[in-house]
Amino acid sequence: MLKFYIFIISALFFNISVNGQEYYRISADFTVKVKKSDGTLNLTKGKVYYDKNYGELIYDVSFPQLEKWILKDTLLTKMRNDTLFEKITIPSINKFTIFHLALNSSLNDFGLKNSIYKISKVEKKNDLVLSYWKIPEQASTILDHVIVAKKENRLESVIMMGNELNIISRQFFKDYEKIGAFEFPRQLIQIIYDEEKKENYQITEFKNIKINDLEKNGLYRSNL
Repeated sequence: MLKFYIFIISALFFNISVNGQEYYRISADFTVKVKKSDGTLNLTKGKVYYDKNYGELIYDVSFPQLEKWILKDTLLTKMRNDTLFEKITIPSINKFTIFHLALNSSLNDFGLKNSIYKISKVEKKNDLVLSYWKIPEQASTILDHVIVAKKENRLESVIMMGNELNIISRQFFKDYEKIGAFEFPRQLIQIIYDEEKKENYQITEFKNIKINDLEKNGLYRSNL
């Protein structure tokens, strides 16, 4: 399950109307390569579908085996040959994923502007603008603050800092594709540090990105 949770932890927090165009649906081919700190390698490939009006995040996995993963509310449902084989209770994360953030024009600040986090400092380093986001003490978590780096108002990286000011994770957003006024990174590099401060690497790549696809409506909803 580690490779899955690394995959879906790609965002934290969340109207969009750009030139009169509302973006509500996205699909893409995805490839996820994971290298754990113990040297274990994992590869997952497939297609992902998300419609923010339906609220379901659907992964049609084609490798290493044919499966369908459906994330809805606080449930992760896994299907194999149209048969349920696993159901897991998870935090409600769909509105905090890279897909939801991008569709709602919240990716450039990682969704923090509309979260409980408050900006504490902004500084410029070379061609990057760094913003520091603090969580209120009454809502304290394992996170102390988040550092967001932007270049030309485009998200470049995110660093999550723990309570002891140790780095919990680093994320890098690269190779943006622009579709009209919509932008989406085709590559996400993530480094997550375990309890022994060892690095777990993940590279997620997206291809064939489609926005507001009306031809395959049924693929964006599971009817569960």
